[in-house]
Amino acid sequence: MCLVSSTGYGTPGVDSRLLPELGLRPSTRRLLVGHMGCFAALPGLGACDDHVRAHGSAALLVNLELSSLHLQPPPWDIEQLVINSLFGDAATAAVLRPAWRGNGPEVVDLASLTAHEHEGHMSWHVGDHGFLMGLSARVPDLIAEALPGLVSDLLGPHGVRVPEVGWWAVHPGGRRIIDAAEGSLSLEPEQVAPSREVLRRLGNCSSAGLPLVMDSMLRSAPLDEGEYGVAMTFGPGLTLDTALLRGREGTVGDDGRGDHH
Repeated sequence: MCLVSSTGYGTPGVDSRLLPELGLRPSTRRLLVGHMGCFAALPGLGACDDHVRAHGSAALLVNLELSSLHLQPPPWDIEQLVINSLFGDAATAAVLRPAWRGNGPEVVDLASLTAHEHEGHMSWHVGDHGFLMGLSARVPDLIAEALPGLVSDLLGPHGVRVPEVGWWAVHPGGRRIIDAAEGSLSLEPEQVAPSREVLRRLGNCSSAGLPLVMDSMLRSAPLDEGEYGVAMTFGPGLTLDTALLRGREGTVGDDGRGDHH
């Protein structure tokens, strides 16, 4: 089991306490992906995928984000007002299974870019009253500049071009961030509509945001067999993470949940 979270501290952690709650064996191997911020959904996915491929056994990915724990007391400046109104709480879970046991989309590859020269534009520091978030207004423009090159790096080794990808899961980090992904990759408005809907209903749920978008998309428009999809997240560093997915027969299981390899 891999637990991804950037909010809160505690030991024994949620990963430990989930074992009896979920009926998992005490011998279950656990990994915490902590404090990477919004982009951590894909490193968590990659860690689970590596486990599945190496051991031939299933992995549980849990994303738990409780940003409201770190609400700063007033007085607030404009940046803190925006941040406090943007972020929301959420928890998600997904099971990754070996190819011979699963029937959902396959994780084909992942690609990441950390632009150290821009690390000051998105931050998450411990302050006197909890975590203090920093989010520069330049972040969407910086994402727009870097994203096309990163997506090309992701797709190129597999002989796939951007126009051949019809399924795009964009981290719902904010309206302008979704705009940046849509504009820089020349996507159609309907291709980012699920991201906008998650943002409208739940806000920016940090690492749980992308899984919420992917769940919505896999229910409403599952990847057809052989069809490619791209998922992307953005976070401190400044870091952009991407994943290439490929549909297999029966992307959505009998229980209605996306089943990932």
